[in-house]
This record gives sequence, structure tokens and C-alpha cells, in this order.
Amino acid sequence: MPTASPDFDFGQPPFDLLTDDQRAALAGALDIALYPRDAVLLSREEPTDAMFVVLRGTVQERRGGEVAAVHGPGDRFGLQALYGAAGAGAGGSTARRFVAAEECACHLIPRPALEVLAAENPEFGAAIIGDFAQRMRDLAALRSNREMAALTMARIRQAYLHPPLFVDAAASLRDAAEAMRQNRASSVLVRGADGAVGILTGTDLRDLVVLDGRPVSEPVGPLARYGLLTLDRDDLLFNALVLMTKHAVRRVVVTENGAIAGLLGQSDLLAVLSNHSQVIGLQVEHATDPADLRRASRSIVELIRTLHATGVKVSFIADLVTELNRRIFRKLFELLAPPDLLANSCLIVMGSEGRGEQLLKTDQDNGLILRDGFDCPDLADIAADFTRHLVEFGYPPCPGNIMVSNPDWTRPLAGYKDALFNWVHRPDEAAQMNLAIFYDAAPVAGDATLLAEAKDYLLSRLQDNQMFFTQFARPALSFDTPSGLFAALFERRRAEAVDIKKAGIFPIVHGVRALALEKHRAETNTVERIQVLAELGALDRKMAADLVEAFTILSTIRLKARVDLPDDGPEGEGAELAIDNLIHPDRLGKLDRDQFKDCLALVKSFKELIAHHFRLNH
Repeated sequence: MPTASPDFDFGQPPFDLLTDDQRAALAGALDIALYPRDAVLLSREEPTDAMFVVLRGTVQERRGGEVAAVHGPGDRFGLQALYGAAGAGAGGSTARRFVAAEECACHLIPRPALEVLAAENPEFGAAIIGDFAQRMRDLAALRSNREMAALTMARIRQAYLHPPLFVDAAASLRDAAEAMRQNRASSVLVRGADGAVGILTGTDLRDLVVLDGRPVSEPVGPLARYGLLTLDRDDLLFNALVLMTKHAVRRVVVTENGAIAGLLGQSDLLAVLSNHSQVIGLQVEHATDPADLRRASRSIVELIRTLHATGVKVSFIADLVTELNRRIFRKLFELLAPPDLLANSCLIVMGSEGRGEQLLKTDQDNGLILRDGFDCPDLADIAADFTRHLVEFGYPPCPGNIMVSNPDWTRPLAGYKDALFNWVHRPDEAAQMNLAIFYDAAPVAGDATLLAEAKDYLLSRLQDNQMFFTQFARPALSFDTPSGLFAALFERRRAEAVDIKKAGIFPIVHGVRALALEKHRAETNTVERIQVLAELGALDRKMAADLVEAFTILSTIRLKARVDLPDDGPEGEGAELAIDNLIHPDRLGKLDRDQFKDCLALVKSFKELIAHHFRLNH
């Protein structure tokens, strides 16, 4: 029940904006209400005529069965209920209630008093309205997050599957077209003579008959595409999105109990996603200028947050983010570069982006390989624009200037070969860093054969030179890893931050990279390199399995530390995740802290293996 009000704290914003007379008027209008523990102060079904300001105790804001926020002394709530948006949750359907977490007291500011003060003091009114607007933005973000959460937890069986339509390998192109027409299908599955199953789409038919001029009597068996992309019917719909995005296909084959159950088309997948506002791949595909790409790129940050919050594995997040990033880079280059430059160059990404391991928007590491003899008069301006736009998209410039805007990283193939020769045969510290970065390069746009030729040249120049590989592997030991014999020290220093990249992730990445380079391997992804090294016997299989697990756990902890940071920076579209790599062990949960220690202990063992293998202690 409301009672006479004790002194109100006018030092709290925005009440500190009020004049002495306005404060006196507000003090005379205030009521105070007392609530026992678990009492409902405000709910969707209960309109209010006052704004609440917590005086003592705590109030939980609950949406559905979840605690969405906790309000303590000085916090205010109730504006939405006051102005007709009571209880609106995600989509307006989830009941929102304010419940006393303990015995508490709240000041009640009547609506008439609030409106008079807002009219008399525009600055105070703007602050109150701004608070209300922020609450509305928070609700919109919650709705978006829940839509993405629903997407990531949905199963393929929730989407429409097209029944499988089979034809034999001996059937003609005309037979396949007729089968598609009669069944209103856009593809047929082809049963090969050896039991293999391939696919032939309507687009394939058009290209084969209209463009290539093949006779319609030709059998479909040799023309079908085999090695189908398949997923189980109980697999996550999100995995289908990753697969379609990664392989740039419009359908995947769905199996159930080992048998083909149907085909999931892109349009059917998007029908399930239609309520989500950030289908980033489509935004990129339909972008007509860099501003469109900027909006798509800035959506990735919230995508990362939401996927992590809903329990999606870090490897799946990395796969999707890698593909989306590369699509953005490719589309931007295609928007800026004239056709002759696209045909005579290869845009490459390096570092974590090249390895397919970038979860956050880290420094740019990119370059351009030009065909020998090709000249583009506007190349410097195009390269500068490419770098500038990526900075605007949220990808910081590289401190080492490894970007297309640097002529050292935009040069002809012959120039790259000369650089590779020097990096291999005159391996100073800078040369070895450049070699390591380039070894991780992946093509993004243009003619990928240019990068392939440069990589082939690199591997051909490598010799069984122990000194070279010893020097190349040495950076894996550059940073301290506080574990193993240092476990007690680690416990004493738990409150001190640990650079997870230097202490854990980099030693794995570079140690594995050195072993892979020694074996002249072409893989770029760290996990793929580990698996290949195990198959070759260059890594013990148990060590390989432990390294994969440790790399995944460390990457997950690193991502979690970033997405759990409070939003101290800019809000809304364009807000970026912090890029620092510091982990505070005392802030980790017990499970994460124990895993962190175990991973660092394994990293220390791996560093000892690297030191012994490359004779770094000699």
C-alpha cells in the first residue's frame, strides 16, 4: 500500500536535471509502496498510472520463465506499462512481470506529475523519453535474438522436403525433363550403374541443352553430379544453412535411417527463416553498393552473439562467419574492380581469416596477386577504397600494413615468387612472419589459380633444411604459458589476466603450422592440419585429438569472454565485439576455469614436443 514518501534521491539521473522548485513539486507528489518477497509489482495484465523507482531491495524483470533484468536502488521501470505497452515481450506475446526478489520498497511517480515535469523541463523530458526509447530498442533486440535462437534450434524435419524423384542413368535428358515437368520438380536424382546417386537440376538441363547444344537423347548418367551433400532429417536446420552457404548450392539431400527422404531447397529453408530479419547471405548477394555490404557486415556481430548464446558449436560459428566474411570481401571487390582486374587477379585473405578460424572481426590480413604483365591504371585507388570500406565495415586496419592498399601485398605473381624466395632463403624475423601469414592464404575473388601457383612455388622452394624449420617454428615458444609446473603460480595469479591467444591459441596454431609446412602440406585450417599430421604419423593420434579439443575449448572461452563483455561501446547497428584477448581466470565459472588450466597444461606439453622436434633447445 502507498504511504508517505521519505526523502527521494535527486542525485540520480535524470532527476538531477530538475530545478529546486521542480524537485519540491515532485517530492510532494511521490508515494512509496512496500512489497514482500515474490510479490508482483507490475504485470502485463495490470495497467499502472505511475513510474516505479526502486528505493530499497531488488526487483526482477521476468519474461516468460526467464529473468531478463534485475533492478536495484535508483533503477526505474514501468514507462512501457504507463504508456500502453505493458508486458510487451518478444512479439508482444510473452508476459513480462516485475517481481520482488526480496522485501523491497519503491517510489511511485504519478503520471500527471511526470508529464508536468517533462513539459516544464525539456531536458528532463528528453532523458525520460530516451530511456523509454532504449527500452523499446532492447525489446527489439530481444525479439531478434529469440528469432535467431528459434532458427538455430530448429530441425530439418520442420521444413518442407521435396519428395525424391529418381531416374535411371540410362534415361535421356528428355526423360529427365519430362519427369520434372510431370512432378513439378526442379531436379531429379540419378541412379548410377554402380549404385551411386547423382543429381541433375533444371539449371543443368538448360545449360546442357541450350548452351552446350547436347542432344536431348543423350543419357543423364555421365552428366549428373555425384558426391551429394547430405544431412540427416534430425540435423539442425542451421547446419543446412552452413552447408548451402559454404558450397554455394540451392539444395541438399536429406536422409532418414540411411535412406534418401527428400530434398531441402533454399527457398524452403528461407521460408523457415522468413521471420528473421538478418539473413545476411541474401543481403550480401543482393548488395548493389558498399553501404548495403556495411549493413550486412555489421549484422554478423549480433549473429555471433546469438549463435553462441544458443549453444552452437564454435566450429560451426567459424564456418558460417568465414563464409559470410568471404562473401562480403568478394562482393566488395566485385563492386569496386573493373572486369579486366577481376579476370587478371586473385584477392586473398590470410591469417585467421585464411585458416577459416576468425570468430571476431580482427585486423585485416589481405592481399592481391596480379597476373604477370597485367596493368590496371586505377589499381592504387581501387585498393585504397577496398581497405577503407573494410574499416568502415568494422574490420580494423592491420598494424603490420598487410593489406591490399600496401603495394608490397598487391603485386604480380612474379613479385610474390621473388618475395617467397627471399622469405625462405633469407629468413629474418619479418620474413618468417610474412611467410607464416602467406602460408595460411585462401582465395576469395578472381582467378584462384594465381594463388595456387604461388603456393606450389613456395612448397617447391622448401628444402630439408633443419635450420630453416628451426627458425620458422621458434615463435611457437615466444610467449609464456602459465601451466604445468606453473600451476601453483597460476592459482596464485588467478585474478591476473591471461592473454589467451599468446598463452594458448597461438602456440597451437603456429606449432601445427610449422609441422604442416615441414611436410609440404597445402591445408590451411588448423584442425585439418592436425588431422592430416596424425594420418601421416607426424603427430601422435592422442596428442592430435587432445590438440583439437584444446583448440576448440580455448577458442570457445575466448569468444565467450568477448560476447559476455558489457556493452560499453557504441550501441545498435555497428556495435562491435572487443578484440582484446585477455581472460580473467577468477571471472570464469569452475568448469571453464578447470578446462582453461587443462588446456594450458596441454599447450605446454605441445610446446615441449615442438621444441624437441625442431631442436629449439639446442
